Amino acid sequence: MAKSNALENITSNVGEREFTLVRVFDAPRKLVFKAFTEPKHISRWWAPEPFTIPVCNIDLRPGGIWHYCMESPEGDRNWARAVYREIVEPEKIVYTGGFSDEGANPVEGIPEHQVTVTFAEQEGKTKLTVRIQLESAKELESTLKMGMKEGLTECINDKLAKVLEELQIA
Repeated sequence: MAKSNALENITSNVGEREFTLVRVFDAPRKLVFKAFTEPKHISRWWAPEPFTIPVCNIDLRPGGIWHYCMESPEGDRNWARAVYREIVEPEKIVYTGGFSDEGANPVEGIPEHQVTVTFAEQEGKTKLTVRIQLESAKELESTLKMGMKEGLTECINDKLAKVLEELQIA
């Protein structure tokens, strides 16, 4: 698999209440799905640099929770959780996500967003589409200002690509 070149490999689209990222990986769909759903893999690529994911727990089933901690180099910890709504292995994952506390309880007053991730086979490769939907244009604007689109772009385009490359070599 060739190394990715920054933003050349990913496309994005911003709508009224959503944004979408699309990236084609030179990797089998089952492997991309695995990298997106197993804690030992997703904890390696989910956080933008220089953050890490020291805690990552996934209960991969409808109603199950993905709970993780994003830690800064200074040791500041930000907790988040996602509640899985739909899982069609290895084709699709739908979940609601947002900030949480250490016990996986949602933070009051902070809206959650819905994420739909699809994994489509495309001539021996995998087309990954991540669609983030918010309740309002105001929430989208706030999310974009926070840098979610840029952070997720970095994670998918660079870090996930590297993890997939390593998994295929192993």
